Amino acid sequence: MAKVTIDSVKHKVYKKTNKIGKGKPGDIMVNHPSLDNGRSDTINLTKKAGAKTVKQGVAASKKWHKKNPHTTKKKK
Repeated sequence: MAKVTIDSVKHKVYKKTNKIGKGKPGDIMVNHPSLDNGRSDTINLTKKAGAKTVKQGVAASKKWHKKNPHTTKKKK
């Protein structure tokens, strides 16, 4: 498991080991808090980005956030 801070948001990238929840065992998953209510949002990086290792998952998360920057500005 890798804990990474991207755009001031903490992410956990890990390899799934059990059959509970989203994804299959062996898939690379990422958890990060969503903006609406503070719950964690889980994304399957094996399906979305083709990641086969945790290192590739971290790189895919960074690449996505580079293309889609997280803004903290409030709308008026």
